[in-house]
Amino acid sequence: MNPEEKDIELEEEGSTSIDLMEIFAALRSKLAWILAAALFCGAVAYAVSCFLIRPMYAAQAIMVVNNKNSNAYAESINQNQINTIVKLVPTYQAIVSTKSAMKRAIDEGGIAGYTPEELLDMVSTQLVEDTGIFAITVRGPEQYDVADIANAVAQSGTSEIAKYIEGATATVVDRAIVPMRQSSPNNKRNALIGFLIGGVLSSAVVLAIYFMDTRLKKAEDFAKVMDAPVLGVVQSMKGFGETAGEDGANKNGANRNKKSGGKG
Repeated sequence: MNPEEKDIELEEEGSTSIDLMEIFAALRSKLAWILAAALFCGAVAYAVSCFLIRPMYAAQAIMVVNNKNSNAYAESINQNQINTIVKLVPTYQAIVSTKSAMKRAIDEGGIAGYTPEELLDMVSTQLVEDTGIFAITVRGPEQYDVADIANAVAQSGTSEIAKYIEGATATVVDRAIVPMRQSSPNNKRNALIGFLIGGVLSSAVVLAIYFMDTRLKKAEDFAKVMDAPVLGVVQSMKGFGETAGEDGANKNGANRNKKSGGKG
C-alpha cells in the first residue's frame, strides 16, 4: 500500500468515526429538554389512559372435571384415568364456550341485556396445565355484570358437559367475585411507556440535530477535517471593538473637558 492510498484510508476511517463522548455531551447538554419532553409524553399517556380509554373488569370462576366412576371409587383411580381427564379438558373448555352454553347461562342465570354472541366475545377459558382444572374468565366494562356472567357460565357449563359427555361431571370449585379494580388499562404502565417513548424520541431529535450540524466549533474539529495542525486561533473581535469604541469615546470626552477648562 502506497502512502497516498494509506492517507485516503485514514481519511475515510476518520470521516466515519463517531466520538461517543461527544454524543453523550450533546445529550447531556439537552438533558433538561429531554426530561421535559419525556414527562410531557408520560402525562399525556396517563391522561389518555384515565379519561379516553374505557376501563375493563375481569372476573374468574374455577371448574374441575372428572368422571362419575372416579367419584364412586376414588381409591381405584389410576394414572391412566387422570391422564384421560387431562386430555379431555380442552373438550370441556370447547363445550363451555359454545353458543348453546351461553344461551343456557342467560336463561338459567338471569343474565339480562346480553346476547349469546356478546357473551362469547366476553368469555374465555384457560387450562391449568396437567390438571383437570380450567378457569372461566369474563371481561367487560361492568364490574358487577362480569362476576354474575362468570358464575352463570360456570353453572351452565356443568350441565352442558354432562349433557354431551357421558360419565363426565364438572364442579365449580371457586365462584367469581366482583372485581374491585379494573383489569385494563394499566394507567401506571401506560404512563411509564409514554415517558420512555418521549425520552427516546426527544433523544433522537437531539442526536439528529447534532449529526446534521456540520459547523466547525472547535480547533480540534478543524484539525480532524483538514488533517493538519492548528497554528493559531483568531479570537472574537466583537468585544474588542466595543472596548475600543468605549475607550475612544472616553478619550474624546476627556479632551473636550480639557479644552473647555483651558478657555475658562
